[in-house]
Amino acid sequence: MKFSLVPAVLGIIISLAGSTTAHDDKKDTGGSEKLERSMPVDSHASITLCVMSGQLTVRAWDKTDLRVRSTDADSLELRRIDKAKDTATAPARVDVMVSDKQTAKMDCQAFADVEMDVPKDATVQVQTRDGDISVTGVSGVYAGSQNGDIIIERASKFVEAGSVGGSIVLRNSTGRINLSSAGGGVEASSVRPITSDDIFEVGTVSGDIRLERIGNPKIVVKTVNGTVSMSGPLVKSGHYGFTTMGGDVFLMMPNDSSFTLNARVTENTDIVSDFPLKYLPENPPATPTPKAKPAPEVKSKPKGTPPAPGSNKIEKMDKLGPVIAPMVVVKPLIANPFKRINAVCGSGDATISLSSFGGTLHLKKI
Repeated sequence: MKFSLVPAVLGIIISLAGSTTAHDDKKDTGGSEKLERSMPVDSHASITLCVMSGQLTVRAWDKTDLRVRSTDADSLELRRIDKAKDTATAPARVDVMVSDKQTAKMDCQAFADVEMDVPKDATVQVQTRDGDISVTGVSGVYAGSQNGDIIIERASKFVEAGSVGGSIVLRNSTGRINLSSAGGGVEASSVRPITSDDIFEVGTVSGDIRLERIGNPKIVVKTVNGTVSMSGPLVKSGHYGFTTMGGDVFLMMPNDSSFTLNARVTENTDIVSDFPLKYLPENPPATPTPKAKPAPEVKSKPKGTPPAPGSNKIEKMDKLGPVIAPMVVVKPLIANPFKRINAVCGSGDATISLSSFGGTLHLKKI
């Protein structure tokens, strides 16, 4: 069985072209100097920020301004990177450049905690190697951390987030979702689609996956050794795909759930169900082949009977002896470790697909 996780950590591209002037303030915050910069931006602006190490906090507000603050940075610069025909218009793409006292370069090498306030319809791309990320209330999110946790709340259009060693938490969001973590767990709750094409994808290597009230019509879950649990009602005509190497899968659904189960499992996989399942045959019965009509019987002639006129060909065939059937070479059987289990509950509205090398599938009522 091929197993792959779709990586969700996206590299953030920093462009150095087209800087623009921003308002700069330094405020005294109890002995530590806070650096603050702000500038007007388009309400649907795309804003990028990356540091080597530090906690990144992004919050949406009702203003069409971008405001950036940090107590650790030595300098902040807001660079316009879109090529606007009219430079008087608000920028649609902005890079937030950060440097600290030890690192003068503004190329994602800073060690600093950074806070951003952005328009609620903006898309943010944030990345840190060592540090946590928190994003609240924006339109779209690209977030990546190597050794930190990621928390995203109230994203309105899409989320793509990935962490190598940290966990990911997503709450109260809508749209297309892609979450992945190598060593940490993933939790998502109260997620809804905007369109019927909004797929919910999540994958881990060793982390557990916990899903609650996911309303997207297509859910794809992949893990190597993590435990998967999903609770909530199924979407009518929805498709739920689970791939695991050895982890257990727990599906908690309402009593009146209706679904079709298609499982491709090994002998080490068990299925335990609180729901009455009607098992279906693995393969449909073969259509009976009509019997061939028997060949007409050919009577042999007594010895010494002279051949009929024009029968020299038959005489020659008699002298060749018996006909030998062709040899059929049977291919060796290849052992297939998988077995297929097909079952239906109710009218089979939703589809649950499972591919597993081990573990147990639990279908539980709530």
